[in-house]
Amino acid sequence: NTTFHSATEKTPFEIVYGRAVSVMTRWLQGDTRVAVVQRDLMDMDECLRQLKVQLLKAQERMKQQADKKRTERSFVVGEWVFVKLRAHRQNSVVTRINAKLAARYYGPYPVVERVGAVAYRLKLPDGSRVHPVFHVSLLKRAVGQYHEEGELPDSLAGEQVELYEPEAILATRKVQQHGEEIKQVLVHWKGKTSEEATVIPQFLT
Repeated sequence: NTTFHSATEKTPFEIVYGRAVSVMTRWLQGDTRVAVVQRDLMDMDECLRQLKVQLLKAQERMKQQADKKRTERSFVVGEWVFVKLRAHRQNSVVTRINAKLAARYYGPYPVVERVGAVAYRLKLPDGSRVHPVFHVSLLKRAVGQYHEEGELPDSLAGEQVELYEPEAILATRKVQQHGEEIKQVLVHWKGKTSEEATVIPQFLT
């Protein structure tokens, strides 16, 4: 609530209360001779100290939990690895009804270069429409002997993507998105079964 916002040129606190937030003053020996004021300053100083200690403890706990799932991983040039593609990179023209069953890893592909400390460049198939440098967390070592690269999803392979033609609108509905009313339609695609019908915004039809 005390972060300056460029649009309003004020902090949220100033907008709500009409004044700047009071900052806790650090206590220094000899700042005041009034006993009550000195005690209040010392109490606030101790409060700040305890807050810092608790924040450091919380950071350490979060780090320990995160480290439980982390493993040191490195590869050498020439080694074959599988690559994990994010879900949004696998989307084609039409959303699949079985998106959760799509492959998580593709490949394997050979490592051709190490980029920095935590990234690697892979030799992807010619015409691939995805950047060949991947973070180490997206790579998994391939076990066994491989001599040919695996395939990428059609939407990233540089080949012609199959386009689907709508055959009929089975149903319509209105939903709220970002404060606006959006009309959606359930489309039956030509050459597909009714179970493969998908919901899309009406303006796409």
